[in-house]
Amino acid sequence: MPKLTNGASAEDIGLLSALGEMFDEVDPVPQEVVRAGYAAFTWRTIDAELAELAEDSMLAGAGTTRGTDTRLLTFEAPSVSVVVEVTEIGDRRKLVGQLIPACSATLRIEHPAGATTVAVDEQGLFSAESLPAGPARVALSVPGGGAVVTSWVTV
Repeated sequence: MPKLTNGASAEDIGLLSALGEMFDEVDPVPQEVVRAGYAAFTWRTIDAELAELAEDSMLAGAGTTRGTDTRLLTFEAPSVSVVVEVTEIGDRRKLVGQLIPACSATLRIEHPAGATTVAVDEQGLFSAESLPAGPARVALSVPGGGAVVTSWVTV
């Protein structure tokens, strides 16, 4: 299937979306294939330090931080902590977070649709608008040539 370009019409995109939904219903991807895909993707960063999920406001029973559509996640690794606030906006997500300590100028938010690179300021703050809902993780480089990735979490 050819890649869509910026010249694709809304009608073309709508038709492709409807076809995708039809195939998801008629012939869904088997769960073992999905799991194998995630496992293969994980091997790309096997040498990276893992930042494990240390706190999730949804799992802690504390509810959400600002209402029913916001969730606070904290990931911890020996070299850095990653704190992320996830806000639901329909079927999209807004992520606002901080690296503690501030140790990278950019980071990637990886998700099944690809990866989104965002800038990190001198205080370690970052923000990403309109990400797809679903599994995601944060990946970044740390001083000394190392890498850190958070565990996957559904946002």
